[in-house]
Amino acid sequence: MKSQIRSLVLALFTLGAWATPSPLPGSSNIVVRDPAIWYNPDLGKYFVFSTDEKIRIFTSTSLTGPWTRTGSVLPNCSNIQLDGNCVLWAPDVNYIDGEYVLYYSVSSVGSQNSAIGVATSPSMEQGTWTDQGEVIRSHPGDVYNAIDPNIINANGLKLAFGSYWNGMYQVGLWPDIKTRASDLPGTHLAGNSGRAAEGGFVYKSAASQYYFMFFSDGVTPFVGATTRPDAGTEYKVYVGRGASGQGPFYGPAGNELTQPNTGSLVLGSHDNVYAPGGQSIFLDPVSGRDVIVYHYVPNDAFGGPAYLGINYLDFSSGWPVLVD
Repeated sequence: MKSQIRSLVLALFTLGAWATPSPLPGSSNIVVRDPAIWYNPDLGKYFVFSTDEKIRIFTSTSLTGPWTRTGSVLPNCSNIQLDGNCVLWAPDVNYIDGEYVLYYSVSSVGSQNSAIGVATSPSMEQGTWTDQGEVIRSHPGDVYNAIDPNIINANGLKLAFGSYWNGMYQVGLWPDIKTRASDLPGTHLAGNSGRAAEGGFVYKSAASQYYFMFFSDGVTPFVGATTRPDAGTEYKVYVGRGASGQGPFYGPAGNELTQPNTGSLVLGSHDNVYAPGGQSIFLDPVSGRDVIVYHYVPNDAFGGPAYLGINYLDFSSGWPVLVD
């Protein structure tokens, strides 16, 4: 009998330890794709930026909302002359040298005629953003696609990018936020041979000795979808880790992320969360905790829009884990 009780307690502990928490309350009505987040301490506000409508802006004084739509980053479109320059995708935001910096993508679905641009602001508020124009571009036949930017300061500014094709790459920027210091395509970080992997995000938690390369893998459903992808092939968030912000990054088995089917699962479909991805991570200065934001489609509303998910991350195990 004691053995049965011990087994039951162990099973319950295991379920509790591995159960993925639901998104924080307050954002389940906020329609986004590929969200990025930052905090302005002078205003006491969080800013979330999202794909479409010239980069949507949402603000809140709390991670648990309420969130308010406050306009767009580039209401007059990007000055990059490519199809999609009035839509704009996959923002990435940071604070660099005393100003807020937002990288964005200009492209159309399935095209390699793509570019990454950058805008700057003193506050992140609507109406304060200045488009600084193109940073990098891709063309048909390149091994990369110039979308899904991510900036990190790791011994200098490094810009990661890429989706499908031969994966995600990284180039140095110097002496400013848009001038390349190295040739394209740069360092190969993850993905290969058309793997459905994109949205690379390099992050260093103060709680870990490692740098982590997060990315989205699988099929992302769009509004109007009537058929789900095969189970397990839908969008999800994977991660690898390494000693440097420039890689190489490895999965738990020790394989580089540039090899097929590598990476550790951080966030997959669970409960009412389906096909989560398009992630960004930042250190919340209010709570002092690492935070992941992402989009997901509610399981009970497949075919509809994606919504904003926010969770805390814990790195104490050596790998990022979603926690309450």
